[in-house]
Amino acid sequence: RQSSCQGFFPGSPRCTAGLWMTEALPAATPPQKRAKLDPISAMEVEGVDESVLAARWAPLQMILSRPTKFGMETGALKLVEGMDFEPDEELHAELTQGACVLCVGAGGLGCEILKDLALSGFQNIHVIDLDTIDVTNLNRQFLFRKKDVGKSKAQVAADFINRRIPGVKVTPHHGKLQDFSPEWYKQFNVVIAGLDNLEARRWLNQILCSLVQFEDGQVDPSTIIPLVDGGTEGLKGQSRLILPMVTSCFQCTMDLFPPAKGKAVCTLENHPRVPADCAIYVYMKVDDTESQDTGAFDTQTQVFLAEGPDGLGKGGIIVQKHAADAAAAAADITYDVRLADGTSRTGVAGEELQSIRQHWVSTFGQGAKLDKDSRLHMMWIHNRAADRAALFGIPGLTYDKTMGAVKNIIPAVASTNAIIAATSVNEAVKCLSFSGQLCNTYMLYNGVSVENGVDCNVLNFERLEDCSACAPSVVVEVKVKPDMTVQGFVDFLKTADLFNIPLSQSQLFDEDGDMFYVETGPLAKMKQANLAQPLSDFVNDTETIMVMDNSWGKDIKRNVKVTFG
Repeated sequence: RQSSCQGFFPGSPRCTAGLWMTEALPAATPPQKRAKLDPISAMEVEGVDESVLAARWAPLQMILSRPTKFGMETGALKLVEGMDFEPDEELHAELTQGACVLCVGAGGLGCEILKDLALSGFQNIHVIDLDTIDVTNLNRQFLFRKKDVGKSKAQVAADFINRRIPGVKVTPHHGKLQDFSPEWYKQFNVVIAGLDNLEARRWLNQILCSLVQFEDGQVDPSTIIPLVDGGTEGLKGQSRLILPMVTSCFQCTMDLFPPAKGKAVCTLENHPRVPADCAIYVYMKVDDTESQDTGAFDTQTQVFLAEGPDGLGKGGIIVQKHAADAAAAAADITYDVRLADGTSRTGVAGEELQSIRQHWVSTFGQGAKLDKDSRLHMMWIHNRAADRAALFGIPGLTYDKTMGAVKNIIPAVASTNAIIAATSVNEAVKCLSFSGQLCNTYMLYNGVSVENGVDCNVLNFERLEDCSACAPSVVVEVKVKPDMTVQGFVDFLKTADLFNIPLSQSQLFDEDGDMFYVETGPLAKMKQANLAQPLSDFVNDTETIMVMDNSWGKDIKRNVKVTFG
């Protein structure tokens, strides 16, 4: 075991799941007399006897101060010879004072993770989340109160933990993972993710894999930042340990995720069956500019009368279209409209109607983009969807169901969050202390197993040899037409998702290292003339080019072998 928290897996204790939820200062200590812990020393607190603090951490100290036959070195994931668990009464203080932990996400799972980290003794915690608090979060995200609605989740969660648990410093970051450079992530000793977004999890996995360095062809353990990935779905959940470039990574097992469920557009437009169909239809039509451009509507299309005291009109659907022939101009077509209030209008001219897109623009302005995290926008979607549900006689549409359909939200269960958070933090603690065998590599929790009741299994996922994240030397082969322009090739790279990480500020280099495309910066204007030229002017057949992107960080590169045909 290393004696400091710099480098490979610094020290900390192994804890049981229940400990984090029960350990606190004794109830006999009056709350008003509990001073905050000095962040430099976990054992020096004004107004609190040292024996009280010693009692608080007694279970942890017991684990760390006596030998075990089940240390990390006895498990399948022993990485470095000589780095064994050594009992030490100072180990807990080393961990709590020196380790820097990142919690990604401050939602249902993130609140549990933050609580477990703080009550395990970690003093230096960072949390990042781009979301704001909604009233629907309050039933399970216990760090938030009604007065916090609309505020940053990261900020409110950090303030709550800092105020409630002495000695802990939680630093909040309100924003996206991509807002921070790869260098920023190097400060952390372990990362715990409680995300519900696949793209964000893939990006984080990619960054941590890219930070690993090699010496003489072998992984340098001091550059490994363990990633503990937790996730829940109703009464099921998983906690997974990823040692970048050592175990299988998140990208290695992307095939395990089921394809996104979708419905045919014709079903949504003509035969909605459930409340979610109405919400998805409205959401889809917000970005539909075709009807706005043509001014013509089809039957079953949801429209709005361009009248009403609020200037927004009444909602309805087209039940019949009157046109002399198929080539009739939009100005010569009239419509029969059935309104959500049960009334009908006949012979309505197209210019008197608004599409959902036009209705959106009249409400929020021409350049407004739908923000699924905005309550104002989501209430607008819900109200329009409620009209459509009423028109088709579909009961049961609520705001929560609208949110679930548009944001693909899976109902969360607080007890599942608590179990997965506890197992995730447990893995982080073992990584940092060597005090227990690590999960190898995927713990699956099933709280609704018919045959076995509550069921937990551990599965060992193997690395993929051609994984784009943890096998970065792989060359991606593409076949394109010789006359494809440089701009067309860049567009192809962005839409094909060859690297499993988005392109936004890309640069392309030929085999000689000469840059022939750059998206941003002072060189972009100089290379602008290349955009309309054929790619074959810069790249030979079967030549391998290098792709970089400023948003990836300077150490991440991808190779693409271009074949013309």
